[in-house]
Amino acid sequence: MFNSKSYNILITGSNGFIGKNLLKKLNIDDFNILEFNRNDSLDILEKHIIQSDFIIHLAGEVRPNSSGDDFKTSNTLLTQNIINILKKQDKKIPILMASTIHAKLLKNEYGKTKREAEVLIEEYSKYINTNCSIYRLPHVFGEGCKANYNSVISTWIYNSINNIEINCFDRNIEMHYVYVQDIVDEFIFTIQNGLQNDLYIEPEKVYITTLGEVVDIIKEFKKNIQNVNYIINNFEFKQKLFNTYLDYYRSSNVK
Repeated sequence: MFNSKSYNILITGSNGFIGKNLLKKLNIDDFNILEFNRNDSLDILEKHIIQSDFIIHLAGEVRPNSSGDDFKTSNTLLTQNIINILKKQDKKIPILMASTIHAKLLKNEYGKTKREAEVLIEEYSKYINTNCSIYRLPHVFGEGCKANYNSVISTWIYNSINNIEINCFDRNIEMHYVYVQDIVDEFIFTIQNGLQNDLYIEPEKVYITTLGEVVDIIKEFKKNIQNVNYIINNFEFKQKLFNTYLDYYRSSNVK
């Protein structure tokens, strides 16, 4: 669908974890990218939307210690501003939005405000009579995710590399993870092939594990990080977790 510089793709939250990984691959394909981030003004947002043929909406507040106002501003109000500008400019273009499984649970302000944003996209999709996509993501891990932010995997890898104790309060808690590179590949496939008829989409590759298993794997990596003969066989999640560990390890050893 979008395969040349004649198409403009606006990415909100392009400086974020998923956004940075997406940009790396989109740039390889030579797309024309417009970026919007936290400190940009609404004037910049409107300017980019006027130029856009497609919007990938990744921006939002995810930090657990953020205030209710922060979640409302970054998740609900930003989405509302995007919709308002599109209507003002009479632009009818598809939107791919990254949401969360917490939008189904509604147990915290993050989930509630993401759900509000979903409803806005849903109403816009009906208004313009075209497909939009909302990806409800579980926990995302991978290269470039910040430690001590909102990812236990990133924090534990950081702790492992820096010889800080890993605290796991319940080894039996079940976790559902997706790898950021898989998500990026799905997004790019969607851009190139068009949005699906289903508004709400679950990721294709979801890894089900426990916190205890994650701790054990990370401890194994620490023991073998300098072992050139260390091999991981037939375990996709473990290999992708090792890719993440290696990325942090190499970054920590940059002189």
